[in-house]
Amino acid sequence: MNVTVGITSYNQRDYLIQAVDSVLAQTAPPAEILIVDDASTDDSPQLIAAYAGRHPDLIRPLLLSRNGGPNAARNHVIAAASGDYLAFLDGDDRWRPAKLARALDRLNAPDHPDAVFDNFVFTDGDGRPLFIWADGQRPPEGRLLRQVLTLAMPRTTLFRAELVPTALWRAAGGYDPSFAIYGDWDARIRQAQQVGRYAYVDEVLSEYRRHGAGLSSRGVEAHLAAVDHVEGKYADLIAQLERDEGGVMAGLRRWRAKLLRRAALDVALRRTPGFRAAALGYYRRSLAYHRAVDARTLWHMVKP
Repeated sequence: MNVTVGITSYNQRDYLIQAVDSVLAQTAPPAEILIVDDASTDDSPQLIAAYAGRHPDLIRPLLLSRNGGPNAARNHVIAAASGDYLAFLDGDDRWRPAKLARALDRLNAPDHPDAVFDNFVFTDGDGRPLFIWADGQRPPEGRLLRQVLTLAMPRTTLFRAELVPTALWRAAGGYDPSFAIYGDWDARIRQAQQVGRYAYVDEVLSEYRRHGAGLSSRGVEAHLAAVDHVEGKYADLIAQLERDEGGVMAGLRRWRAKLLRRAALDVALRRTPGFRAAALGYYRRSLAYHRAVDARTLWHMVKP
């Protein structure tokens, strides 16, 4: 199986070194590495060119002249990939050495799944481990369209860096540049319409770097608007799955409630003037979507 790894980056030179090196260290090397630089203003293009010079038969640089955002950058990878399978790696994340080997082993198992994802660890900006994605909750396998659409995954977070046939990435239509956020979610909804069976490798093989930005007041409204965008774009699909399987609208409502509770907690933790009223406003809005008690948020709202 020939594998293309697509790395996308914008002004991430130091992180990008770690990302590329983690792919070069794979015990099952890919057939090609496509590195898309989204018109960086640091010296990332020179760094990528140097990597390509050292690995001319493996690394292909795609140096864009205009910044189009991560979704457009990923579409360049989908269009250019020559491998039978394709996996993405953001320029600030890393893989562990056995990542591709474990995925290929699972694809070659007797049940022959169509696509494979694995466990991953969230890290801080310096790469120090924070917590594991599927820690005590095994993700579902098989046909996962409803689960992807409703984010019914560990931590309400989708899998990352999955290995999927390139033909299915193309059949899914790639990434929609109209999504400023949640482009990954949107693309995976369409991917899940194409993938008959996903399989899971129960091993931490990827590292997802978090940079510590919380949900600001403006941020949560942008997140809720993106959910509106998803619901509008997939209204017919949502209605069909609601009829066939149920629980779709409830899942989307729970996600809205979680976003609002996160916003309430962020405000409460910052404790700026008037924080209690602002946090309470978010919390009350969350109850309209899903009535749940969030003891941690409530404590930070009322503590002296």
